[in-house]
This record gives sequence, structure tokens and C-alpha cells, in this order.
Amino acid sequence: MYQYSLYLLKSDYAKHFYYKIDTVYRFLYEQMIECPQDSKEQYKLVLDKLNSKDLFLHMNYWKDESIDVEMKRNHLTVTSNGQQMFIKVEDYVINIHTQSIVDLDRLLFQYLKTFHPHIFAVNYETLECGWITPFVGKEIYSL
Repeated sequence: MYQYSLYLLKSDYAKHFYYKIDTVYRFLYEQMIECPQDSKEQYKLVLDKLNSKDLFLHMNYWKDESIDVEMKRNHLTVTSNGQQMFIKVEDYVINIHTQSIVDLDRLLFQYLKTFHPHIFAVNYETLECGWITPFVGKEIYSL
């Protein structure tokens, strides 16, 4: 199984660091892995706080009929056609265990894009990271 961590960045920081993926990754890695005890104050500045009930209600509203979402405290289980994903919602991170990134996209990413505009995904084991939503609101090129 693969483990992915999702972070909901506040709009001001997301706009400034959208094209600086390595900087966002380093910040999250340093705060999460190297100094998890001291990181809460900086997390509060950069990340939006999460609520598992809000995510559960959003998923139930937007999901396809073939997808089943169950919630127990701050844990969600998403199931569809034999594929299963386990989600743990903490204050500032969503930790996901899944069989593949394809399952993650099909069962979760497409619904999270309407939940929050600036979501950054990280797999710390494989060093994969990036935004799950395209940047909106700023022109890349101007004529």
C-alpha cells in the first residue's frame, strides 16, 4: 500500500508558492518529519484546519453511487468495486493508504477538488508531490 498525505494550503501561500513545489515539499517535510512537536504554530499560519465530518459530508454529497464512504471518528473508508482506501483526518493533514495513485484519483481526488481549491499531495516514501488542482486566478502569459 502507498501512503499519501494531503495538505490544504491557505490561498495566499498557495498562490505565492504554486510554482515552487520543492519549497512547499521541504517546508512540509521539515515540519512533519524533523520537528513535529514545534510545527503546529507554523502549520496554523500556512495550512487550513480540517474536520473529518466536513470531508465526510462533502464526499457523500458529491460521490458517485458506486462509491461507499464510511466514517468512524476521524477515519474514513472509501470502497468501490473491490478497491478500498483508508483515510485518517488529523488537524492539518489527511493521511491516505491506498493500493495505487489511480485508485486515489478515481475515489478521492476528483471529489476533493471541489472541497478546497489548494491541495498539495505528498508521498514521503517515493518523494512524489504536487498540487491536485490547477492554479486559477493568475495569468501565466500576457500579450
